[in-house]
Amino acid sequence: MSRAGAALLGAAIQLIIVVPGDGPAAAPEPPPPSVAAVSPEDVFQRPLGSWSPHCLGFGSQWRYCNGVALRACASGVVWLHTGVDIVASVGEPVSAAGDGVIAGYLTDPQFRGGVLILHTTTFGTVITQYWHVWLRPGFKVGSGVRRGQAFADVADMGARTHLHFAVFNGGFESHAWNGALPPGACSGFPAFPYRFVDPNAFLEAHQAPVRLPRGVRY
Repeated sequence: MSRAGAALLGAAIQLIIVVPGDGPAAAPEPPPPSVAAVSPEDVFQRPLGSWSPHCLGFGSQWRYCNGVALRACASGVVWLHTGVDIVASVGEPVSAAGDGVIAGYLTDPQFRGGVLILHTTTFGTVITQYWHVWLRPGFKVGSGVRRGQAFADVADMGARTHLHFAVFNGGFESHAWNGALPPGACSGFPAFPYRFVDPNAFLEAHQAPVRLPRGVRY
């Protein structure tokens, strides 16, 4: 090869050699998304380990599973269910949906025991309602409970054994006990939903934030 050809080949090689560090710097990895801090009193969970619907949901007509109405106005309009009914077994532990204080406990020959738990949150006062349960020994009105703490057991209602769970948006009052309300005000009761909210939607909106392991990205 002539000297001229060798010089041209050397110049070409220099043009295609990439020297490390001469190119543009790689973009840094974006930081993982931050998880907003949530106050513990604002976090709620399901009161049972399993969550399979029974016969009635929020806003369903208040009827037994066989279709017989439990209560209706004089006009014949059937009352509406304020909570959700969940399949449960006799003696199954019932846990507090959130941190709070037991605000009420009463018993009824037909519906067994009912418990109201008052929760003070950053968005206001909320009451969770539990029907067809027996309060456990050591718990009474005024007892404090923590989210996930078992405070009651599912009562025996034969073939109709289940848990009724409702969420009342407000402080303690007589209507916070209602398992159903009329579609329109009647018999001295306010119209559904009054201050009750869909329990499933409420629980979904107030779950504990999920924190991903370090290095894991969405």
